[in-house]
Amino acid sequence: MGRVLRSVLVLVSATLLLAAMLGEAAQAADDECSPGQLKAARVTASVRLKHEGEDYTKADAVLTVKVPKSWRLAADLLLNGDTENYRTAMRCLLRDPRDAVFYRDTEGRARPPHVTVQKKWVTVEQHVTTWVVDLQQRDFGTWRLTEGKRWWTLELLRPPALDKAWWQAITVDLGGRAARSVSMPPTAGATDKLTWAREKAGGHPPELRVTLQPPATKASAARWSEDPGYVLDPLAWMPWTVAMLVLILAASRALRLAPVSSPRTEAEKDTVRHVRTMGVLTFVFTVVQYFDDALLSHFANDDVALFWTDRHRTAVHLTLALLTGLALCVFGRPQCAVTIRSRQLGVVVPLLAAAVGYVAAVVARPGWFGLPSHLWLDWENNPDEVVWFQQAQGKYAFVLACACVVLVWLVGATASFLRLWRSCGAPAPGSNRGRFPFAVLGGLVAVSVVIPAVGIWTAQNTWEQRSWLSPHYSDGYGLWHEAEVFNDLRWFPSGWLDWVNGTYFWWWGPSLAIVAALRVRAASSVPPALFPSAPEIRALKAFFIVCVAPVVGWYAGVPLSWLPLLALWGALTALLAVGRKRSVLYRELLPGVPLHEVAKGYSRQRLLKDARRHRELHAQLRRLEQGQEDGVRGQLEYELDRLNRLPNPSPPPGLPNSWVRLPHSVGPVELALAWGPRAQWWENACRAALFAALIAVPAGLVQFWVDHVRGSVWSDKFLDRFGFADAAMSLIAMEVIWAGAGFVLGALWRELPGRRGPTRAFWLSLVYAAPVLVHWVGIRFVDQPFGTWAFNLSLTLLVLTLTGVAMDIDTFRREAHYWPTKAGLLLSVYQWRTASIQVAFLVGQIVALVTIWQQMKGADPMILIERDPTEGASSGSGSGN
Repeated sequence: MGRVLRSVLVLVSATLLLAAMLGEAAQAADDECSPGQLKAARVTASVRLKHEGEDYTKADAVLTVKVPKSWRLAADLLLNGDTENYRTAMRCLLRDPRDAVFYRDTEGRARPPHVTVQKKWVTVEQHVTTWVVDLQQRDFGTWRLTEGKRWWTLELLRPPALDKAWWQAITVDLGGRAARSVSMPPTAGATDKLTWAREKAGGHPPELRVTLQPPATKASAARWSEDPGYVLDPLAWMPWTVAMLVLILAASRALRLAPVSSPRTEAEKDTVRHVRTMGVLTFVFTVVQYFDDALLSHFANDDVALFWTDRHRTAVHLTLALLTGLALCVFGRPQCAVTIRSRQLGVVVPLLAAAVGYVAAVVARPGWFGLPSHLWLDWENNPDEVVWFQQAQGKYAFVLACACVVLVWLVGATASFLRLWRSCGAPAPGSNRGRFPFAVLGGLVAVSVVIPAVGIWTAQNTWEQRSWLSPHYSDGYGLWHEAEVFNDLRWFPSGWLDWVNGTYFWWWGPSLAIVAALRVRAASSVPPALFPSAPEIRALKAFFIVCVAPVVGWYAGVPLSWLPLLALWGALTALLAVGRKRSVLYRELLPGVPLHEVAKGYSRQRLLKDARRHRELHAQLRRLEQGQEDGVRGQLEYELDRLNRLPNPSPPPGLPNSWVRLPHSVGPVELALAWGPRAQWWENACRAALFAALIAVPAGLVQFWVDHVRGSVWSDKFLDRFGFADAAMSLIAMEVIWAGAGFVLGALWRELPGRRGPTRAFWLSLVYAAPVLVHWVGIRFVDQPFGTWAFNLSLTLLVLTLTGVAMDIDTFRREAHYWPTKAGLLLSVYQWRTASIQVAFLVGQIVALVTIWQQMKGADPMILIERDPTEGASSGSGSGN
């Protein structure tokens, strides 16, 4: 009995002590915020859920608080956001000051709260946003959104200092969804938009909770980011990835089985082998990129192999990023030498050895460099380790390890690209293919230092964005700050592989390898090839799909990119099949005799001379349409008739010099334009790639603004560790994509239907648009946004159309000095009637671009302020207050 009594007394004492502590904390918060002075404050709050036209459900919240100037902290609201008094005043109006932690990673703010001053009032207006990208509980503004398996609950988080304030109106817009339950009846509204209003001050503070059922597509998208969804996501990407590998390997096999020279040259063997090697390398890198985070997070959640999946997870990421970079170095064989006292000293191998050795030491013995044993800091349970880390400057040691990983990758990628291109004609295979100047190496070292340094800066920005209301004077703030910044930075190795390979290298490497192989075949072909062979067309199709075509096909969280891929393959195959029947050079001159079989015997000078004479005669006919003599007209028509004939390839007996009329709608001008500006298909491809690259410069700047500057996208770069690097790389990527499209246009110039360059460009643009059109149909079913694809398609069509025009002008470049402008030559080539159609076509494209531009100027792009769902999956951090 005595033992039970003692237990009861202990329990009662603990309860009383806890109540006293909470009472003291509440009293301290009341003293800090002076809630009695806020009875006259007026509050309006609203939240709007948006499901339609979004990838994930978007929630926008607005809180407006009008406080009297008599409030003790009213003047502090006007101070700089970096001052402690400002943070204290804002905490009173926006949060619960009694909370232990003021940190939210689920709240996005485009700007600080807007503060205005009136005669008797100081008004604070806060706009916040969150995206339901996973099932994590989301606190944003004065609201909490809790996602369950079937229902979502929206709850008002009322700041205690405003309990006695006048809550004039609370509005909840459920985005077209009727509520499943509400905690208190609304005073106005409809089934999907509820309002609670008070006519006068006083009464109990509002206790508001609303339950709704989200659209199935948005619920699916959120669940897909949870375990095991983030493991199924890369599995769903695998069919598309395997298809890319099959395309590349099939192209390599086709080129290997059909050599252009016998015996095959070493350059031809090397380039075909490089296509296969680069395809396998990028496939392996992509598989690693897909599953490194997903599997480690899944196994950590299931308590499988915690030593690697949880305790040494960052070390695993460092090792994988380093090994993939070393694989590129092995392939590229980088070489760089500096001359010292007339002696060539290699610097790449020692530099790479030092970088690899340092990363290996950090992974094996992090304590040597002031780093925690697990490369993760726990400031609450192990503050001494954070203090030691801070004193030893371990953060910079880790940044140096990240810089070493980046350097290995950059050196390996640069050497690999050089080897791919130089293998076309190196005098001694492998002798200098990975060599680059010392200045290039210096640039790579500088970039490898800058990118992780920017990562520290963005980690600090992210910390400030999420903890902006945290009191800096509180105990442990410095340790918490140091730990959170490092724990954000430790994801750099994983993010590096996802970004550099997942965004760029997976298609840059195979694309360059295919172009190098085609270059060798064109140079080795005797006689020079006028048309790409069947294996080369297969390689061109693989190049177009890998390098040029857009990657789309994400629906309700499920990646189905293989559906648009099938549409792309079908459209490209159909275009080439139609081109074989409808292109000018494949039209039949005689039954079974295509036009190109006869026309290829003509010299280019003869074709161009006939085309020029044909245009001159037509110009004379137009001038003689009125008041001219029949004899003159008959003479012109007779000469025109002669120009529209070619020698009969199979003359009847006794008529060795008979002629055959050109096919209908084909004349000397169309015949010259069909061959393009150069003799070989490879030369046409290079010429078109050059024109497209030049035209793409202004187009790329416009697309850059749309994708990286418009609206609040640019400010988001300050929170993304690779944001600025991605912006710079995207400019290069857009140039590569449009130059690649021009390359394919030039390579297939003689295979595509159409009599003018813009027509050929139009058909190729339709192939480019095929996967996007399938994607558009898919997103109609799941109610997702189309993004900026309409603008991209319009720009691509414009770039290819202008490239086609430039190719037509370049075909008659020898006449350029007879014309004061290129426009005059173009009008002469197209003739007035056709030129008016082409000009109208171009004007229509420009009008469409301007219209889409105007629409996007007022549209806000989607900004995801969330981290990757696999980041922190085992760290135990979540949404706090």
